[in-house]
Amino acid sequence: MKAAVYYTNTDVRVEEVEKPSAGPGEILVKTDTCGVCVADTMEWYNKPKAPVILGHEAVGTVAEAGEGVTDFQVGDRVFVHHHIPCMRCEECRKGHYTLCRQFKKTHYQPGGFAEYFKAGAEHVKKDTLKLPDHVSFEEASLIEPLACALHGIERMDVKPSDRIAVVGTGTIGLMLIEALKAYGVSDIVAYEIIPWRQEMAKKKGVLSARAAEEDPEKELEKLQEEFGWNQFDKVCVMAKDVRAMETGFKLTGKGGKLLLFATPAPEEYLKFYVSEAFFKEMEVLLTYSANQNNTREALRLIASGMIDAKSYITHRFSLGELDKAIAQTIGRGQCLKCIIKIDKTEEGSK
Repeated sequence: MKAAVYYTNTDVRVEEVEKPSAGPGEILVKTDTCGVCVADTMEWYNKPKAPVILGHEAVGTVAEAGEGVTDFQVGDRVFVHHHIPCMRCEECRKGHYTLCRQFKKTHYQPGGFAEYFKAGAEHVKKDTLKLPDHVSFEEASLIEPLACALHGIERMDVKPSDRIAVVGTGTIGLMLIEALKAYGVSDIVAYEIIPWRQEMAKKKGVLSARAAEEDPEKELEKLQEEFGWNQFDKVCVMAKDVRAMETGFKLTGKGGKLLLFATPAPEEYLKFYVSEAFFKEMEVLLTYSANQNNTREALRLIASGMIDAKSYITHRFSLGELDKAIAQTIGRGQCLKCIIKIDKTEEGSK
């Protein structure tokens, strides 16, 4: 079978690789669509593993069902979560499923940027979901990133009365906004430096979308003038830029929570304003990946229409155009979500 093999961001080759087969308890999935995650563009993270077949936002059709598989059959349209917790360790016992050692080690084989991938028995049992007929593969490819946004909401213990700032309105930031609105949160302000993304945030229903003032005190004064309040209960920094994280730190109100969603490169450091955090009694939270509860909720929100999944897909590429999709994702052009359509011919990116 064909797969897009990653060497560097600019060196991705379509190669013939061995097609997996479904063993006992396993399923083989014919890939239809796989989203391109920002993590797929982080060369510092992926290059040490190269050559590697990336892709963890894949959906498709069951092509083989191994011995003992009773919940799925050939022809079923499915989403498979790439990471699976053991449900037995200390972390799982506490409900910290994304910190489970097995969770981080598991993945479907060989990866989503291939004509087929195999879901292991643990994946099949714990986090493989049948897709409703009315949910397209393209929409379903957004389950995993939406689930990650939902895990962030879960970490923050959001309430409808919360006043929330979202710093960075790329795909995940916009999804977070839409999910917060679905959960009844109305006081949301988006901070974004790119004008067209500001407009996207406004379309998702925020009170305001703007670049933050350089002086935090001036920004708080503007909030007071516009909305009659000047503190955020929760601040979600969705960008991996350290400056955005510092902005988030300054915007977090007394007794508030700051969520850092993305990771910068290992050599980058964030100034931690200990005195300010101390006197605010603020909490700093981080979030990694998503668990099996988040993926189910993501599918529910997409299937119900509460999340407009298709609105995030701006570019479609073929398997042989993964390098172009990576470049498009990294670039500052009007791009939200790039997806790879495995059977698509190379005829452009729209």
